[in-house]
Amino acid sequence: MKAKNWMKAGLLFAAGLLLSAQTFAQFKVVGYMPSWSGSVSAIQYSKLTHINYAFALPTSTGGLQPIENPSKLSSLVSSGHANGVKVLIAIGGWNNGDDGAFESLAANATYRTNFVNNVMNFVNQYGLDGVDMDWEYPDAGASANNYLALMQQLSTALHNNGKLLTAAVVGTGGASILSGVFNVVDFLNLMAYDYNNYEHSTYTYASQSLSYWVGRGLPASKAILGVPFYARPSWNSYATLLANGASPNSDYFGSDYYNGIPTIKSKTNLAYDQGGGIMMWELSQDATGANSLLSAIYQVKVDRGGGTPPPTGGTLIQAENYTSMSGVQVEATTDAGGGSNVGYIETGDWMAYANINFPTSGAYKVEYRVASQSTGGQLSLDLNSGSIVLGYLNVPATGGWQTWTTVSHNVNVTAGTYSLGVYAQSGGWNINWIRITKVASAARTTAATSVKEPLFDNKVVEKAPLLFPNPVATSLNLRGDFNQPGGVITIYDLNGKQVLNAKGGVTSISVDKLPAGTYLLVYVKGTKRVTQQFVKQ
Repeated sequence: MKAKNWMKAGLLFAAGLLLSAQTFAQFKVVGYMPSWSGSVSAIQYSKLTHINYAFALPTSTGGLQPIENPSKLSSLVSSGHANGVKVLIAIGGWNNGDDGAFESLAANATYRTNFVNNVMNFVNQYGLDGVDMDWEYPDAGASANNYLALMQQLSTALHNNGKLLTAAVVGTGGASILSGVFNVVDFLNLMAYDYNNYEHSTYTYASQSLSYWVGRGLPASKAILGVPFYARPSWNSYATLLANGASPNSDYFGSDYYNGIPTIKSKTNLAYDQGGGIMMWELSQDATGANSLLSAIYQVKVDRGGGTPPPTGGTLIQAENYTSMSGVQVEATTDAGGGSNVGYIETGDWMAYANINFPTSGAYKVEYRVASQSTGGQLSLDLNSGSIVLGYLNVPATGGWQTWTTVSHNVNVTAGTYSLGVYAQSGGWNINWIRITKVASAARTTAATSVKEPLFDNKVVEKAPLLFPNPVATSLNLRGDFNQPGGVITIYDLNGKQVLNAKGGVTSISVDKLPAGTYLLVYVKGTKRVTQQFVKQ
């Protein structure tokens, strides 16, 4: 086991490397997909982290107008989630310069509440991961204060439900976006384009945009630099420009100004150094193949962080992309594709990943890319902060901290969006990624068929009366495997929640404080798992 005091001793030496790894882990690539243009099937999902569907429009009293192409949004959500990409709804947009509906609803407390409720209903209806607010130009004074109040209320509702809140803002001169907004958003998409009709999106303006917002107090990790996939003044898409003879390596074509591949790469590097990601308006305007601007962005991501292309199929979660954790460290990896892994995992450490969607109920195969120098260890997988335990899995010793193997187990999950947790039952291992794949069918047997969780691969269900008395009122006696030393005993209720824990080797467990009901007792020692149901009177 690698000691954390050794890590601390070498922290200064490794600071630059760790910073680079953490930057890669957190670097966002956000693309807008308009309702009126582009095909969902043509999106390069593996090169994106977030997609904003544009646009939903508000009404003056806090409603939402019917969305254009709802089937396209549903398809986008399904495809995005299947590829590990978060999908948000962008509300507002330019709308011919008419933001009167926003002004009206934000100025009225009742209308604000109506708006928040309608937005939450919309997010839940389509299974979205959050909202991107595109009220781009609130005015100074009362309008700015109303914008802040609206964002605060929306943030509370979204974050309480595990959803994201972002916003599109001007590149510079955004004084009407008060600094209080910085605390309630997950990040801001900086529209560092449309500065003028010609050189509307230079590298210099991109730098000024990042400096402006970060200088005002926006954390750099929340500053997402926007780039255009179109030209000014013609408004032609980048793809159209190339079809007309423009060079992918230039920024000028006739009287048009655009961003070619070299400028896009330079801006992506700038976003790595001074921001938290890059955003583009918009995906349908990109070219295909070697001239794709999104591919140029992704190439920089690979060059800067050693990005690993997702394995084929399933939902891939890079281990370092946790939304919260305890005790672990991010480090560079030499695993295939490079990038980062999570290491320095000790017993009791954990990582959580918000908004992981399981689109249908049933069995899922969960794979873990792991390494362990000599000891191996054990992990458990749970949902919603341990309220549902899905299963346990041993991590083998692989002979080195960067000697990687893939282990897996099947778990049963009820359809929904959860916070997924990986917990170190025993430490001494590294993890690079997690992949979740739906299993077409699985015949599984549990000791209590009504218990959804936990489900354990290769478990042994003992049929002998090793627990007695059963039903039990106060003290549950254990015999056979259940009272063998060296293992761990866990008791779960019918919802899969852990209610009691004990070390193996005990001959009885006091259950007098448990509510009446049916429970599942699980004994785990190494690869052996023994389960049995009992009833508390």
